[in-house]
Formats: sequence, C-alpha cells, structure tokens
Amino acid sequence: MSEPSGWPGPLPAPPGPEGPRRWGRKKSTVPAGPRLEWAAWTNRSIAGVDLRTGPVQECAILSEPAMWSQHGPTIWRTPRFEGRPHFYPVYRQGDHYSYSLLSLILNKGSLRLNPTVVNEVATRTYPYQSGAATLDLEIVRLGGPVSTTRRIRSPEEFARRVAAGMRTDASEIERLNPGYTNVLMCGGRDSLNMLLVPWRNPVLVVSAPPNHGLVRAFMDENGLSFDLVELNDSDPSLLDVEVLVNACRNDLAHCRWGPQLARLARELGGRLIFWKGQLGSPFMTAKWKYYCHERDRLAELTDRIVRVTGGRGKHRLRRWLDESSILQRRSLSACWDRGAMWQGAHVSILRQLTGALVASIYHGPAVREVREDVDLRLAVPYDVRPLIGECLRGSPPAYPSVNPAPGPSAIREGCSGVATFVEAVRRIGIPVLGA
Repeated sequence: MSEPSGWPGPLPAPPGPEGPRRWGRKKSTVPAGPRLEWAAWTNRSIAGVDLRTGPVQECAILSEPAMWSQHGPTIWRTPRFEGRPHFYPVYRQGDHYSYSLLSLILNKGSLRLNPTVVNEVATRTYPYQSGAATLDLEIVRLGGPVSTTRRIRSPEEFARRVAAGMRTDASEIERLNPGYTNVLMCGGRDSLNMLLVPWRNPVLVVSAPPNHGLVRAFMDENGLSFDLVELNDSDPSLLDVEVLVNACRNDLAHCRWGPQLARLARELGGRLIFWKGQLGSPFMTAKWKYYCHERDRLAELTDRIVRVTGGRGKHRLRRWLDESSILQRRSLSACWDRGAMWQGAHVSILRQLTGALVASIYHGPAVREVREDVDLRLAVPYDVRPLIGECLRGSPPAYPSVNPAPGPSAIREGCSGVATFVEAVRRIGIPVLGA
C-alpha cells in the first residue's frame, strides 16, 4: 500500500526483545485484549482507531480556534501561530503543530525522551502532567493562563454574559459543522446547563452512572426530550491505543468510556461533535477560592501562619485573602496548570480515539472573553450556575440536589507510566532515544 502524503516514510522493522524497564513506578498491568501487533500497524490504524499523521495541512496562520472548531487535519505546518491557547492542547515541534502529542512523535519518526518529564511522571502525586514540557524533548505545549480586566462585577451580568457566550460558541461550531449530531456528555451541573442551550443540529445525550439517572430526571423536570444513552466503562479493547494517545499526560484511570464513544462515532459516520462542560465550577462557583494546582506555595504559607498565630491568625488571613486579588490570580493560573493539563488533555485523547471533534462549552472564544473580563471576587461569591441556567432557559431550571462523580477506571489502573508508553511506542517500530 502506498504511503499517504505527509508520512515520513516506511517505519522500521519491529524491534527485538526489550531490556528491563527503567521508567515509572508501576509495572504495566494492561489486561488481555487486542495487542499492538506490527501487522495491525502497517495501515496506520489499531483496533479501528485512525492514527495517520498526514496529509499535513499547510497554512499561513494558525490559531487555537482554527484547530478546535472542525475535525480535519491532525497536523498543521505554519510559520506563524496566533494567540495564546488557554485550555485546548496545542503542541509544537518546529513549524509543525497538533492537538496530539502522539501524532507529532509519529510524524518525526522517533521519541526523544525528556528526562525531567520522565522523572515527574514517575513521582507525581496528581493525575496529570503539568507544564509546557512534554515527554518528548523536541515537542512543547503552547499556552498559558488568562488574565482578567475585572470589569464584570455582578452575578447577574456575569450569568447573562456566560449564557450569551455559550449560545454564540455553540452556534458557531454548528455553523461550521452543518447537520452534525451534538453528543452532549452530561453528568454534573456544569454539563447539565449544556442541555439548555438552543441547539439547531440534532442532539444526543450520553451519561454514565452514578449520574445517568440524575440526568434523566433533569431532562424530565425541565421538559427536554433528547435521547439518552447510558455509558459503561467495562470495555478494555482500546487500552493499547489509549496508552499511545495519552503519552503519559493523564492518569488513564480518570479517562473513561473511550471504546463506547468510538463506536458511537463510527455509527454516526463521523458526523458528530462531542461536547463537554469542562472546568465550569472553578469560575462559576465559590470553588474558585480554593482551586489550585496540587499544593501551592500559598497553601504552605497559610499553614505556617496558622501554626504560629492559631485560629485568630487564620481568620484574619482568610479575610485579607478574600479582599485581595491573590486567590483570583491563583485560580486563573490553576485553570491552566491543572485544568488545561488534565481536562484539556483529555479532550484531545477522546478526539483522537473517536476521530471526531470534542469541544468544551466553556472554552470557546465568546466565553473566553467573559472569563477575561470577570472579577470573580464580586461576580462569583456563590454558585451562579442556576442563574446561567435561568438565562439559557428563560425560567429557573430544576437541578438535582446531589452531584456525584464516577470512580476511577479499574481496567486502566497502572497503565499510565513511562515504561508502558515506551513499550507501546517500540512495539509499533518507533525508535526511543535517550532511553
């Protein structure tokens, strides 16, 4: 079979027996299932997942919205990238850009291990890899946190602006993808408000236990008649591919439902968009005061002050922090250092697994403008999501009284270390440098 345009040429023959593992804390516990056999890789797909890197799209200027508004190329080549990504993954290797770290590795034909990141993956205590550096020394992630003018100072104005931004961003994605089915991934309140957006294209709702029944109740109580599909997390058939696509960015125990979503994408002929309500609570509830990247210096300083001054010092410190902009700046930084690295990376994992665009309703250009204008201290003193829902619906929605979350994926436990990824990369014939 001839090589598609954009491929670096034939891959080398499969490697011989490997030496001992030297990375990561855990030995791979990948359960039995379709393995990454050489014969399955020759057509650039594994278990039905398309991993081609070409043809590479040439363009004069590239931006985050251009990469994340339609599902087309996997890799772009451009002399100029415009803007600063704040949530969606944008990786760069030379003048090549992609939402997929794996695609850039495959395109250049090798993995050059970054020893700093290898050590971070082996020792991290949180379920995501944070920072511009990646597992490959030649590839970096672009972007950073947003800053804010703090012009929006009332909950009511903020709710109106967020609701208007959600409608605008959803409408623009629908315009660019006419007739595509909007598949809304719903669970907690962040994502429930997506159901209230006035969608024009067809809508299908998917949800998993323990939230599935709550989503059904929300739809019934608010007069929504969308079809609802229940997701389950019992299929390990794409685990080998998930290891490759993840590239050690996330703890895969928190990345669920990939095989079922990939089947749904095939059933719909690729004419669909997956929607998620990512990172709503850190800027729409008072959680923004406590949202941070792992354990930061402010938390350590607070603990020291409390140990010295006791309870009185703690209350004074809390009052001072509430009246300053320190917590707001920390929260905005954490939305990049934590949220974009975790939930943002996850949308790119799902995008490559399903071959379909995956969008977050709170991270389009219009909602980003609101985030860059809000004073969280004054506009979000409490949970304003019901106000946003009311602006979308025209009357107060009825929400579930509880907001549970699914537990970790047992079938993916221990599959996110460097040793597992390096083994998978070698098995498809990609040389690993610096090992």
